Amino acid sequence: MRMSEQLALINRSKRSAPVDVETLSHALGVPVHYANLDNDTSGMIEKTGPNEFRIIVNANHPETRQRFTIAHELGHYMLHRHLIGDGIDENRAYRSSVNGIYKNRNIGPAQETQANKFAVSVLMPDGLLNIVRDNPNYNSPAARARALGVSEQAYCIRSGIPHEASMFF
Repeated sequence: MRMSEQLALINRSKRSAPVDVETLSHALGVPVHYANLDNDTSGMIEKTGPNEFRIIVNANHPETRQRFTIAHELGHYMLHRHLIGDGIDENRAYRSSVNGIYKNRNIGPAQETQANKFAVSVLMPDGLLNIVRDNPNYNSPAARARALGVSEQAYCIRSGIPHEASMFF
């Protein structure tokens, strides 16, 4: 699939909340698998063949974290495919782990920040933020976060709303 087709697919997926990131990942040709990973590992993307990848998500993490992990790993797929090598392990802070299976030193803080921004743009695009903010059925940050399928903390950070848990980041 060409890059323009991939971008069009991503843009179409961002039209309704919550964005179905697992279906999006499969549609992009990157299957998602769930596994019992160490609690400090959120997930990983690994190469499975020439130009073929898969995402592995920690089955023990909350659904909102799993969704962010999928979107984050898709960010690496879309932005850093040439740097993935055999794979990338992600710790709970979404930093490439040099102690994991892959010990990928090609992915640094700049690439992790880019993957995080990609994940946020997929899960909480401006259009969907406006829809949930303007909908009287979603009258609190918690309700808006649920509508988007993200944590309340992530929603508050994205929306610029003070949140007690945000003080630690």
